[in-house]
Amino acid sequence: VALAQALQFEITLRQKDVIGEWVPQSERGTSDVIDGNSKWLWGLRWSEIDKNLILRHTTSKRQKDIEVDLRLAPMVMEELTAMFPDLVLPSSGPVIVYEDSGQPYMAHQFRRVWRTVANAAGVPKNVYNMDSRAGAITEATDAGAELEDVRHAATHGDISMTQRYSRGGTEKTAKVMRLRAEHLNKK
Repeated sequence: VALAQALQFEITLRQKDVIGEWVPQSERGTSDVIDGNSKWLWGLRWSEIDKNLILRHTTSKRQKDIEVDLRLAPMVMEELTAMFPDLVLPSSGPVIVYEDSGQPYMAHQFRRVWRTVANAAGVPKNVYNMDSRAGAITEATDAGAELEDVRHAATHGDISMTQRYSRGGTEKTAKVMRLRAEHLNKK
């Protein structure tokens, strides 16, 4: 769960792109992870991470290819190092699996386990795992990242979507107004 959370937040991935999704076998897409009449799609696989810790993944919503250097994601690296001290990662299989079954999580299982961990960590009840993506986007814009760069990192097709995810609009507007006033006063 910690690795899944770190991947979602630091790479601005959707939950489905990290833990995957169980769908009927009749749905489009191929998978070697099968359970009864269901197959697992979209989640991260160890084979998508190369020996230099570069993750290459196709996203679920828009089928966009991403390439991310995991060495630039400190929380991800902390979890990977805890799991694999020598950083020799498995070569195949799902990255995130439900500890009780060894299979990828079903969405409801992940939400339940995530909330249990969140409660133990003191995360307020009104904060959900789905807030990870918006939190990452907000942190990026708060840090001064260019909105177009954040849009690209979040794989949004339109910058207006990135703006909707970036929270704290009132504070950001006030910051822009202060910067403009300071600029005018310098003239």
